[in-house]
Amino acid sequence: MEDMHTNASAGISRRTFISGSAIAGTLAALGLAGCAPKTGTEKEMPATGASASDISWDEECEVLVVGSGYSGLAAAIEAKNAGADVKIIEKMNRVGGNSAFAAGDMAVCGSKVQAREGIEDSVDAFVSDMLIAGLYLNDEDKCRLIAEKSNETWEWSVEMGCTWDKDENGEPWLYPYGGHSIMRTICQSVDGGGSNVTGPLSEKLGEMGVSVETERMLVQLVQNDEGRVIGAIVRDGASGNDVESGKPVAIRATKGVVLATGGFGRDLEFRLAQDPRLDDTVDCTNQEGATAESLKAAVRAGAMAVHTDWIQLLPFMSPDEQGYGVAAFYTDGQASYAPTLCRATGRRMVNELTDRKRYADAILETGEPCVQITCKKAMYGEGLENAMKAGITHEFNSLEEAAAFYDMPADALADEIARYNTFVTNKLDEDFEKPIPDDAQTIDEPPFYGVRLWPKVHHCMGGVKTDLDCRVLDMELVPIPSLFAAGEAAGGVHGACRLGSCATTDCLVNGRIAGQKAAAEAVA
Repeated sequence: MEDMHTNASAGISRRTFISGSAIAGTLAALGLAGCAPKTGTEKEMPATGASASDISWDEECEVLVVGSGYSGLAAAIEAKNAGADVKIIEKMNRVGGNSAFAAGDMAVCGSKVQAREGIEDSVDAFVSDMLIAGLYLNDEDKCRLIAEKSNETWEWSVEMGCTWDKDENGEPWLYPYGGHSIMRTICQSVDGGGSNVTGPLSEKLGEMGVSVETERMLVQLVQNDEGRVIGAIVRDGASGNDVESGKPVAIRATKGVVLATGGFGRDLEFRLAQDPRLDDTVDCTNQEGATAESLKAAVRAGAMAVHTDWIQLLPFMSPDEQGYGVAAFYTDGQASYAPTLCRATGRRMVNELTDRKRYADAILETGEPCVQITCKKAMYGEGLENAMKAGITHEFNSLEEAAAFYDMPADALADEIARYNTFVTNKLDEDFEKPIPDDAQTIDEPPFYGVRLWPKVHHCMGGVKTDLDCRVLDMELVPIPSLFAAGEAAGGVHGACRLGSCATTDCLVNGRIAGQKAAAEAVA
């Protein structure tokens, strides 16, 4: 899961890159316009002051991959497998980006895990679920591509050495993820999460002779006179998110550049320009490197940016810890089995297995953190011990004790839990139509457990516009030659809200495509 860092980034320095009022105005209004005009300033290298035609290159490769999360690692592996000379850089001092801290669950259609459980699924059903969660603002063709390639990509991940959680029989298992109408999410282990994917992929790259070069931050894309991306300016030894730190290095990429740079959830200044509600009082689950400098570089190179003001909040987070923390390892699993209650009324207000936007919006509408209540007998999955140690989850001898602790109306809480128990017994939620798992237990025996929930910034739906070959498109919807993007760096795929467990699928599917297509480019 994402990193447990405490403070939102102060954002990208205003002193950097904005070298003309036209570009500055465009970037300030990125959520509306999403592009920068070709003024010629994109050919001025901040590091050297030289034009693209006479820049002195310090390093050279065929494919330059920027970012070492799911997308970047997958792209680098595929580009190397295709015979390209690959360089992969990472701005932070560790490999994996947000992916290394992610839950790592993966939505897969038509898997052998579904077949073993007798579950029938289809690409159409998968796409429909994504569109519903995204309020039909999604790039439907992209969604279909992700669904179609989900199983072959999961099988590929297993071939690459990635590991997935196992049931009591030693087999991968499925989890009823919110927003999915069919069980298709293959679970990742709580012990390791996304690092069970990024670790093996980075090891595979090492075996192929490619090492992730850390503390190297992209600050500028370099284009020739025809507009083809021929390289990048990076800051070697960059410190955190400071685009003026480190040594400027010019890297020539003779085939292409792949942007796998993630989102901008930690970039407070930039995200405020997209959604003024998300100020510094709203925490973020992302690792501290999730900032917008690479998106700005792509826009200056002519890329269209889309959906930058659609920023997903993760609903099952605790306000009693900072960053991602440990809450979601516990609360997300309980969502299938336990009710979420308004503190003021003691009543449920949402289907706990709806998509993340509807869940988060329902909590936000109450105006204060809500409370998830369960008991030892009804508890599901792992994470309780760590949640107790973190002080976000508390144990009670009775519902009355829980009501007093959270300042909830005791009678209303008792009545609501009793009503919910009838839904569990009858396997029918009469209030919100939440699917009740077959193994769900009534919440009626102490000890009881409670945890407060309050949403945090989690995923940016906005980024550069790409086609099905992961080519970055300009304002005329024409591909920018030799520039590719995948994962959270690519916008518009998930519409208003990404469906849970689809990020891993998206990143791996499109990362692989981006690497393959970049390697197939003609040498500049």
